[in-house]
Amino acid sequence: MERLLKPALAAALCLAGAVVVPERMGQAQEPAAPDPDLQAAKAQFEEAQILYLRELWDDAAAKFLSAYDKKPFSSFLFNAAVALEKAKKLDRAVDMFQRYLDKDPQARDAADVKTRIESLKALLAPPPPAAKTAEKAPAPAAVLPTIETKGLVIIESKPTGATIYLDDKSKGIFATTPWQGSLEPKPVKLIFEAQGFKSEEREISPRTDKVVEIYIALSEQHFLGWIEVVANVPGADVFIDRQEIGAIGKTPYTGHLKPGKHMLWVARPGYQTSQKEITVEPGTATTHTITLETVDYALLKAGGKESHGAHLMVDGIFACAMPCEHRLAPGEHQIVVQQEGMEAYTGKLTANRADEATMNLQFSPKPPRTKAWAYAVASALSFSLGIWRGVEGMGVKDQINSDIANPAKFTNNSDSRSRTGQWDYIEADVLFGVGAIAGLMSLWNFLESGPPSTAAINNINRTTPEPKNLSLIPFGVPDGAGLAATGRF
Repeated sequence: MERLLKPALAAALCLAGAVVVPERMGQAQEPAAPDPDLQAAKAQFEEAQILYLRELWDDAAAKFLSAYDKKPFSSFLFNAAVALEKAKKLDRAVDMFQRYLDKDPQARDAADVKTRIESLKALLAPPPPAAKTAEKAPAPAAVLPTIETKGLVIIESKPTGATIYLDDKSKGIFATTPWQGSLEPKPVKLIFEAQGFKSEEREISPRTDKVVEIYIALSEQHFLGWIEVVANVPGADVFIDRQEIGAIGKTPYTGHLKPGKHMLWVARPGYQTSQKEITVEPGTATTHTITLETVDYALLKAGGKESHGAHLMVDGIFACAMPCEHRLAPGEHQIVVQQEGMEAYTGKLTANRADEATMNLQFSPKPPRTKAWAYAVASALSFSLGIWRGVEGMGVKDQINSDIANPAKFTNNSDSRSRTGQWDYIEADVLFGVGAIAGLMSLWNFLESGPPSTAAINNINRTTPEPKNLSLIPFGVPDGAGLAATGRF
């Protein structure tokens, strides 16, 4: 089915080729002479995509490289590398992926491409020599993650140097014009800003099989003022006038504001929020430099739904009912968490300034007290029967003593009541002993505890960049083995 579908898609692309035109967008469409090299590169790109859909990998790679010769856009190199990998030309694919990184070392997918290069090199490496043994089942072949070609988006503006944001400004600056690169094939909103010009928004739908050109001419804005907010901590949230509506961007931030007085907040976890009143004059540009100071406490985020209602004790003092957040002074703290019906958690936490510790509890239930109560009842019953038998024995003894004191009655050592009294005392002693043992067993079971509750604590410092994580995954290849790397960069 897939082999029938791809030629059909290729044929559809051929028919659509006549109507696939540059997407020229903007407030004012300015006549501009078309760039012949760009038009030639687009034609080569579209031909390459048709060949790619037909699974003519070598021809597609050649066309992508021909497009690169016309216009050296890094996306063309990436697509050529993908086509070469599909053609099983792994050594050439490695070289082409490396050229892509050399051309655009700051590419957003640079970490993924580096990982892929290492995986391909592992596949190309000769297997280590191994002693010949009896026939064995072949190792499973390596399967790399699926990868596909990418489209190209070219963004230009008047004036040049306009700031570009994706979807909303809270994500920070994406790029400045002119810009070219690849975007995910899904609708996206572009926001353009430049000092002294009105901001503009455009929505586009990038595709993997198309070169999209965007041109926008910003109109001058003389009424508003222009502000720039910079901080000693990049990526801090910027709020204007109202914090509850959310951040309008991140430092370094630029944008227009209405003339007048405004309240400015700059905040980031691990730092004290800075507040400043600013005055904006129409048609002016001002820069506001904010210095954020590290907070003098650590923050403990304790518990989730599973610990609802548990009591958090810090250094022997009740802190809060979980889940909750609690500020800690720098230093070592004794942490105790108590939950009804569960074993208590006890541990130590060393906190530094601007630390944020997340604590998730795994509670261990307390052992049931059924056996303890059963032993307690048995102990009480044994003591009660022992007292009863002891009283019976004392009654027999009193009768014998009374008869001995009465001269009218004859008694001797063979009186059967004496033996009965002795058995009453023996039974009483046995019952007292059983009661004592049952009582000890009851106490033991009441005091018995299960495995202690545990906690997973993840402690990070908000003023320190998070470390990069890299892991190596083994995979099988014919007559050998290899490693694939995955990570977060």
